[in-house]
Amino acid sequence: MIFNTFGNMENKRILALHGMLCEWTKFRDLLKPLEEEYYVIYPSITGCYDGSEDFVSFADECRQIEEYIDQNLNGKLDAVWGVSQGATILTELLARNRIKVDTAILDGVYLAHQGKLAAKLGLKAFLKMQKNGGQISKPMQIVSKLMGLEKEDLVEFSLMYWGSSESSMKANLLENYTYHVKEDIKNSDTHVVLWCGSKEPYAIKSHDILKKYLKNYEEKIWPNVGHGVRMYFHTDEYIKAIKNVLEK
Repeated sequence: MIFNTFGNMENKRILALHGMLCEWTKFRDLLKPLEEEYYVIYPSITGCYDGSEDFVSFADECRQIEEYIDQNLNGKLDAVWGVSQGATILTELLARNRIKVDTAILDGVYLAHQGKLAAKLGLKAFLKMQKNGGQISKPMQIVSKLMGLEKEDLVEFSLMYWGSSESSMKANLLENYTYHVKEDIKNSDTHVVLWCGSKEPYAIKSHDILKKYLKNYEEKIWPNVGHGVRMYFHTDEYIKAIKNVLEK
């Protein structure tokens, strides 16, 4: 994992966790206006940048985050934002409870998955897309419908990083589709904000899982949109929503 920082360190400090097998720079392009008011830290998940080692687990990613925050920010963050897999990693970070996080925004968290078979099929689809320069395969189009994505929404796949090794992708997908939230998340005092689109059945199921444990949360389900659509296609409104949460 590598860490990239922007903005004034004297401002509120926010960690921004990108989506599965994606490129952090593309998320920074979307969220860049936040840097005017906040100090923003963009980790690049292991396996998702040139020269990276292979991905191991969400726990290992969280260990690296904790070490960085301890060494550079006295073990404290004002906020963490995570989208898609970034939100799922954030649940692991909250359950570990080794750094202090005031506010966590989880957008499109997926904790209700299909298991190893889904990981195997997902790897096959991603490898084909990698070989074809990111062209979206028919199986991936079918899977995307389960995420509430219409054909015109699939441009979101431009956020992907296609330099991952096959072994790294395999480990990442296996972790993604078999991960279960740790019950220790119930010990977190972080104020958690749950976001997703109304067309995301798995994210909504994941909210229900988390709400069994969280003691301090609020929920917003965006109407008539699928996974990541609000962030990607309505970015100005999305950034305003992040700022509203952080300034409460």
